[in-house]
Amino acid sequence: MLQIGAFPFLFKKDKLHIMLITNSSGKQWILPKGNIENDLKHSDVAELESYEEAGVKGSILDKKSYKEYETADGDILRIYPLQVKKILDEWPEDYFRKRQLVTINKALNMVNRIEHIKAIKYFSSPGKSPVF
Repeated sequence: MLQIGAFPFLFKKDKLHIMLITNSSGKQWILPKGNIENDLKHSDVAELESYEEAGVKGSILDKKSYKEYETADGDILRIYPLQVKKILDEWPEDYFRKRQLVTINKALNMVNRIEHIKAIKYFSSPGKSPVF
């Protein structure tokens, strides 16, 4: 199964930050992600999940700049880089998800899922990533 996710990022004081959210149980920090929606392009799903789960609005840098990772259960997670333009005070899933805007080093210490760690490392690598 293919899932679609986002690497929601912005620069604060010239330092790369990303928005992490808790999973639906509230026990793990993850990147926003969700299932394919037949009426939406994959990049649009990444934008929608970022809005619904993390309360951020932004735009995908390049619709071809995604990276795919295999999950522990054999699914594929496709991550798109999303440049955050606005952080909302209220969003659809704010009643059960927490979020934190953090530096890359802090994010790597918070996230446990290997595919999310790989995505964070890739998208935060100068010279490799479309973010830079």
